[in-house]
Amino acid sequence: MNEVSRKILLVDGSHSFIHQVTQLLELQDYKVLSAQSAEEGLQICVEQLPDLIICGATLRDTGGHHFLMALRDDQRVAHIPLIFIGLRENREDMRMAMNLGADDYMVQPFKRQDLLSGVRARLTRFAIFRGERQVFEPEQDDGMPPSLQEKYHLSKTEIRILKLIAEGKNTKEIAAELYVSSKTIENHRYNIARKLGLSGRNALTEYVIKNIIQRYRNS
Repeated sequence: MNEVSRKILLVDGSHSFIHQVTQLLELQDYKVLSAQSAEEGLQICVEQLPDLIICGATLRDTGGHHFLMALRDDQRVAHIPLIFIGLRENREDMRMAMNLGADDYMVQPFKRQDLLSGVRARLTRFAIFRGERQVFEPEQDDGMPPSLQEKYHLSKTEIRILKLIAEGKNTKEIAAELYVSSKTIENHRYNIARKLGLSGRNALTEYVIKNIIQRYRNS
């Protein structure tokens, strides 16, 4: 994948910020997309599947943190790396962004070379794992009972997560394997448990042990 084909989405409520960063990135032969609201940004993500997102703290309809949460909760685009641009150098702000799934955190004003270095680093890492996108599109022979998928309307990602739970992985380990945030995995686990009619802190793990592990090991 060459530089000119790499798409970067800018999501920020400031037209001047988008204009300045667009000029900088286009000089490096990146294709730049832009959005000033979270709703528009998510729509572009789904339709265009950019290779990287640069998101500001303030958008036209909400804050950058809300966009980040929505992105990481959408299995279609949760894998896309994101650089969060904060308005101040504050540990709490940075910790919040990273906990929500940001891959990098920078503060305005920043040096152009620092942004470009961050962009290259994230794109390089994404390219390494690009062949792993099937974690969001698991193979059909996934070792799960067909009735389980059909009866409870589990998505491919949810089936993948069940397999990883069956392998003994915890939420943090699953998040690392799927290249998403732990919060995203927690949300998936909650939705899976709800679809299966389970309740309780360890109900899903107990269900996997009783109903899936033996079959998965023999598959």
